[in-house]
Amino acid sequence: MQYIHVTLHKALKQAVQDGLIPRNATEAVKPPQLRREEMRPLAPQQARTLLDAVRRDRMEALYVLAVTTGLRQGELLGLKWENVDLDAGTLRVRRTLTTAKGGPVPAASKTRGNRRSVKLSQTPSEGIWSGSWGR
Repeated sequence: MQYIHVTLHKALKQAVQDGLIPRNATEAVKPPQLRREEMRPLAPQQARTLLDAVRRDRMEALYVLAVTTGLRQGELLGLKWENVDLDAGTLRVRRTLTTAKGGPVPAASKTRGNRRSVKLSQTPSEGIWSGSWGR
């Protein structure tokens, strides 16, 4: 609903600017509340099934990180090797990958709370830290 309101508001705003209508009727309308769906994490068996399905996939490490850390998609895609400390078993979330008109753009995390360190699991999936991925 919010998408429809935004689209209609922009179209009518342009029509006012072009002199096609005297006023934008959506100015008097309160936009609908954005409904956020509750996030439902995978059950342990579902996570195991997912990790089994992506074993040996070139993106396996990304899936393992997603399942074991709970990072958002943009945070995962914004990671750089300099953010990973395998000796300490941590990674630092400092930026996110966002979508712009020209395509994906890396950007610094917006809030201090989004810039954080995440402890990596020691055994998220068989062989992950032994170097079986990333080759």
